Amino acid sequence: MGSRGDVTVNQASNTNKKKKNKNKKTGPAPAIKNMNKFVIDTCKCLKERKTYLVWNAVGVLGVSALSDIVNEVDAIQACGGQMTADGKHHRYGGGILWGILKKRDPNAYKEIMVKGKEIERQFKQQAPKELNPSLQKTAQSSIAGPMINHTSAGTALAPPLNCRPAACNIKRECISVLNRIRVPVTYDDLLGEEVEDHE
Repeated sequence: MGSRGDVTVNQASNTNKKKKNKNKKTGPAPAIKNMNKFVIDTCKCLKERKTYLVWNAVGVLGVSALSDIVNEVDAIQACGGQMTADGKHHRYGGGILWGILKKRDPNAYKEIMVKGKEIERQFKQQAPKELNPSLQKTAQSSIAGPMINHTSAGTALAPPLNCRPAACNIKRECISVLNRIRVPVTYDDLLGEEVEDHE
């Protein structure tokens, strides 16, 4: 009779072992089939915003070497991570990765960072702060173009005053705030009301 209870306990422990073994990853890591997915997953895992640096690292080091370093970063983070130089907060995984790479292979680190700087310069050049003068002229003509009305004689009428681009080029005198405040105010422009003199 006692043996039946032991059997159910053994079966329960066997099913728990099967579940645990099922969740364990055995053997080597699966082969990486999609490089883009590897880079994105690595950036998410390390909380690294600059994906182009990870792409450069894959190009310089290779996938296997980079994945080994990522595994080391995971181990460091599992043990408590690293603190920043000022000691106020923990370093993200990307910072740990670049620190390890800088210590182990300074030449590869420099190459990755130089390529990263070049990419950042390209990003800055793509976001123009001011349009070129030639682009401004074409933009103004495209804005004013549909607003110009043509008469039956074929002459063009000027666009409305509020749409004229030349109005922006008028140079105004700089008047100090104190002088603008001291300007007398008249109430003659109020509609339908008469101004009464209280004198």
